[in-house]
Order: sequence, then structure tokens, then C-alpha cells
Amino acid sequence: MRVLARLAIFALVASWSIIGPSPAARAATAAATCTGSTGPGIPPPASVPGGVSGFHAQWYGQSGYPTLCQGQRSTATVAYYNSGSRGWVSGRMGEVAYLGTWGPEPGQDSASPLGGDGALGSPATGWPRYNRIAMQPAAYVGPGQVAWFQFTIQAPATAGSYRLYLRPLVEGATWMEDFGVFWLVTVLNADGTPPGPTPPPANGTGYSFQNVATTRGTFGVHLVKERLSDVTVRTLTANATDCFNNCPAKPLAQYAVENAAYAGMNGTYLCPPDYADCASKVNSYEYAVYNSALRRWLNQRAINSQNGLAVWNGATATFYRRGATYAQSSASQNPPTAAISNYPLLLQGGAVVDSTAEQSPSQMLRGTKGAIGVDGTYVYLAIVTGATVIEAAYALQALGVRDALNLDGGGTAAMWVGGSYKVGPGRLLPNAVLLTKP
Repeated sequence: MRVLARLAIFALVASWSIIGPSPAARAATAAATCTGSTGPGIPPPASVPGGVSGFHAQWYGQSGYPTLCQGQRSTATVAYYNSGSRGWVSGRMGEVAYLGTWGPEPGQDSASPLGGDGALGSPATGWPRYNRIAMQPAAYVGPGQVAWFQFTIQAPATAGSYRLYLRPLVEGATWMEDFGVFWLVTVLNADGTPPGPTPPPANGTGYSFQNVATTRGTFGVHLVKERLSDVTVRTLTANATDCFNNCPAKPLAQYAVENAAYAGMNGTYLCPPDYADCASKVNSYEYAVYNSALRRWLNQRAINSQNGLAVWNGATATFYRRGATYAQSSASQNPPTAAISNYPLLLQGGAVVDSTAEQSPSQMLRGTKGAIGVDGTYVYLAIVTGATVIEAAYALQALGVRDALNLDGGGTAAMWVGGSYKVGPGRLLPNAVLLTKP
């Protein structure tokens, strides 16, 4: 069964199709020399786990990323392997599987400019709803079987790069695993030339979105870059004491407004309420964070030999590959102004830290990755798209970052700058990193 499914995936990802321009765009494209295309399909992994209790799904391959003319449509395919113990039943609430819109773009249950049902400004491309991209195609998808979800994308009327993040769910029951699956849609100019990248701010600081070329590939990066001398780095938590279940959490925007922040992003890995294995530890986090407002460590026990650690004393930042090094040093005798631990450290002294042997399988999958870093002069808040943890490190290195720590990503990813979200809002957060200005 699995071999046949893999062969079918290769056939389907190779058969991704482009449909002609919509009537509104046909006249414009007829006079231009614009031609759409698609990249190669992404094959399934060599093996996937199965038989997990409850509803679960493993990504199992997808068609390639499209390059489209303005108004042009395409059909995309993504496969999910039912790795749970329960089947997916079409038409039955609490058992039917869908693909839902997810963060960072357009955000959980948000409308997308790339497709929808015509509601909330989404184009009418035949999706079940504006926030439900596709429904399982078969009446029943049992444990160990593969479902091939298909949906239509329409290129917006403005040239540029667009992303559609998705996540499988059982409607009325639970979201299933988040593997950071997305479609990168490149919309060409009317004459068929590629769109230009989003330019960085003129003075090199502030927010920008950049396509960063590395030896591992090119990755999109949402970036906030500021002089350490011009901002104060603050690490905040929603909890005032150590918490292990049903922990307080709030949107990134609330952290920013309450602390008069200029910018901020999500913090450590957390145990979200939509993960079945987090039922007894909702919104908890197993990493140390120094609450800059309370001037107190939370989860100080997590300053250990496993996790990386970033510590600020005013404008001076020190990054440790192992938190235990800090705990055993004289620096730990004086309270910092901000600090956060997570795993792994990405860069140290400008070199990529090879943590591959210690990473979890999800960290080796491409998806949305968060990070914070410095170069001695600037602080960087970054959300890297379509990258593994190691690839995110290479992207930061290419931007000139010297020391960097991995932060949460996926459906948690959020970045807030100057009063609005650039990524997210993502999930409610038990902790966050903020930048304030005098």
C-alpha cells in the first residue's frame, strides 16, 4: 500500500497544472509575453510513523511552487498520510479532514488573496470556505492510507511573492500536526519579468522582507534590524511564577501594547492547546526566560547543558551554546536585563553551529523558523520561511548575524512592528521578545 501511494505521489506532483488566465486578466496577458511555470514536485519522506492514538497526519509530498501571470490560476496537490488510529470520514462533523489556512501567511483561519469562496475579500476559486482550502477527496481515509488534497490558486493582480500556509484538521475535533507546509506563489510582472524583492529600509534598519541567498538555497526572511544602542531588548512572560499546565498566554500585540514596544516576536517553544500530547501541559514551556518587568527568572532550572541561551546586560549581548556555561560563570551572579533560552544555538562567532545530531525530526523539516541574533552593533529578530533549523542559521549568517538563537516557529510564528503584524498573529504566547525605544 505504502509503495503504491509513493508512486502515486510522484505521478501527482509531476502533473501539477496551470489553468489559463481568468477572463479579467486575459486581455492584459494576451498583449504581454507572460508565461507561467512550476517548479519540481516535492517527494514524500522515506518513512513516516503510524498508529498514533487519535487523529494524526503526516505530510507526504506536494506539487511544486508555481510562477504565474497576474490573474492566472493553477491546481495544486498535497498528500497527507493518516498516521493516527482513527479514520477520516467525509461529511461527518468531528471526523472529516480539511486543510485550513494557517500562519504566518495568511494566519490561522484567515482569508487569503490566493484563493477562497469569495467571502471576506478572497477570490472565488472553489474552496469549501475562505479558510478551508480543501476537503478530503475520498469518502473514507483509514489509518495507514494517503489522502491527496487538491485546490485551486489564483494569482493576485499585483506582482510579487505570496505564501499560503496550510495545516490539516479534523473539523469540529482538532488540528493535526503542523509541518510548516506552504505554497510559494511568484506573480510575474505583466511583461513576464520576475518581481523585484521587497527593498530593505534606506538606512538598513527597521522591518524588511528579503529573499536571502545561501549555499543551502534561497529563503524568505521577515527581519527587524535595529542598533543595539537605539533599542532595549526585553523578554516578558505571561506567568509570574513557574507554570506547568493551563499557563497564562496572550497575543504578541498585547505584550507590545502593554510594554510600549516598537517591535516584538514570539519566544520559546511551547506546548499549544491544539496538540493532543499537550493536554496535561497546555501553554507550558520548558525553557528559561528572564522577565524584564518582574526582574525574575522563570523556569530557571532550564538553564542547563542542553539549551542555548541569550543574555542581555543593557546593550551588551552574550550567546551561550549551553546554558550551563552561563550558570557556572561569574556572569550569572548579576541579574541580566533580558534573557531567553531555547534550542539550539544557531550561530556562534559567525559560524553555523552543527547541532544536527541533537535535533528533533521536526527541526529537520522545512517550515517557518524563528530566531534572535546580534552582530555586536545590531540586534536581529527574524522569521525564516521554508527552512530547516540549519538552513535558517545559514540565512542569518548571510545577513551578517554573528550569534543567534533558534526560537519557535510554525503556527506560533508572530512578528509585530510599529502597530501591526508582519507575521501572524499565530498562537497565544506564554512569553515573547520585545524591542522598546526611548
